[in-house]
Amino acid sequence: MSGAAATQALRRLKVAEVSSKIFGNTFNPTGERTGNYILRQNFRGENMVRYYPSQLDRNLIKVPRISRLVGDKLYDIDEIDRLNAIDKRRARGKGAPKKGEGKRAAMAKKKKK
Repeated sequence: MSGAAATQALRRLKVAEVSSKIFGNTFNPTGERTGNYILRQNFRGENMVRYYPSQLDRNLIKVPRISRLVGDKLYDIDEIDRLNAIDKRRARGKGAPKKGEGKRAAMAKKKKK
């Protein structure tokens, strides 16, 4: 009985080997781990190069776009716009609270009472 099962197992292995040659699959009878799944993946190097900017582009991003020299001082227009927007929000009561007057401080004061 065991001899017949062994010959049948050998036949299955041979059939698997021949079919892997025909269809171009890998023949791995022991089931060891291989790196084929990595090699089958699409190469993503070009997409990564396009996604991340080059060093030169990163340095240009850090430099303020437009600065204006008024008198002896250099003013950053983007920063001036940001400060003006903050002032407008504060005038309407929408600005950030002062230190110690935020949500946590209010909750702590309620607990103390």
